[in-house]
Amino acid sequence: MIVPMLTQPSDLGERADCSVQGRLLDIDRFASHDGPGIRTAVFLKGCPLACEWCHSPESQSATPQLLFQSQRCVACWSCIDVCPDNALTRGFEGEHEAVTLDRERCTECGACATACYPGALSMAGRIVTVAEVVDQVERDRAFFDSSGGGVTVSGGEPAAQPAFTFNLLAACRERGLHTALQTTGYARWEIVERLSRVADLILYDVKLIDSEQHRRYTGVSNELVLDNLRRLLSVHREVLVRVPCIPGVNDAPEQIAGAAALLAGIGVERIELMRYNAAAGAKYDWLGRPFGFARREAQSDEYIKRLTRIVVAHGIAVAAA
Repeated sequence: MIVPMLTQPSDLGERADCSVQGRLLDIDRFASHDGPGIRTAVFLKGCPLACEWCHSPESQSATPQLLFQSQRCVACWSCIDVCPDNALTRGFEGEHEAVTLDRERCTECGACATACYPGALSMAGRIVTVAEVVDQVERDRAFFDSSGGGVTVSGGEPAAQPAFTFNLLAACRERGLHTALQTTGYARWEIVERLSRVADLILYDVKLIDSEQHRRYTGVSNELVLDNLRRLLSVHREVLVRVPCIPGVNDAPEQIAGAAALLAGIGVERIELMRYNAAAGAKYDWLGRPFGFARREAQSDEYIKRLTRIVVAHGIAVAAA
């Protein structure tokens, strides 16, 4: 069990600035996989990585994006009337009338999303203040108190918005809420260290231990990720390393054994093996992007147990996913 490490507001040395603005993607209430207890997960927009299997591709870009769920279109044509780019026209989705979207013309101004009452068109991402987010988070305090939960700031990559993330976590702490930070670790150490001061728990992703493979699949090398992890383990006592198990990328037994050996060598005592989630493909359709992992399936329970035995053999405990 993870033991909360709540710090009193006076220990921070500064009060949270609730007027700071940030780019919000979504707020997910009653989350159960982002830390202990019932949690409210705050997803921020923008990430320096471009993981090919990303479960939230709409979180990668730092700017708002238009999502189009054509199956929701009821052919009311309201969006066509307000589109300044002439990017929307009448068409068909299978045998049914539906709007068609020309993304090359679209400037993603959001006018069509505002006019679309069925929700076929929507904007991913908006500017908010720390105060606005904290107000929503605090509505779930009763659930946090009853379950040992709290707030988790995720992404995208929260460290890509360091001022907003710091002040959001600090504001939640000032209100006595347990805080968790989910991060790729891909940021300057000064940013990671500062954010760690206001996070009771850090969920730290380690995707691949081979740097060239990491660059191939995520767009960046992993030296900074591993260096920050080594440093973080020396200053924070609640770091849970999470390894997303991606079929055909990093989930072979020998790859997991290599990751376990490396992580044990730098002092990691506990990790979580995250089973592949095959449900992300629809979001790529909403963005008009191809998804190269559409045909891959989640690992079986038996296979995850096999990987777990490998990790345990290296002296590392495996947290329940």
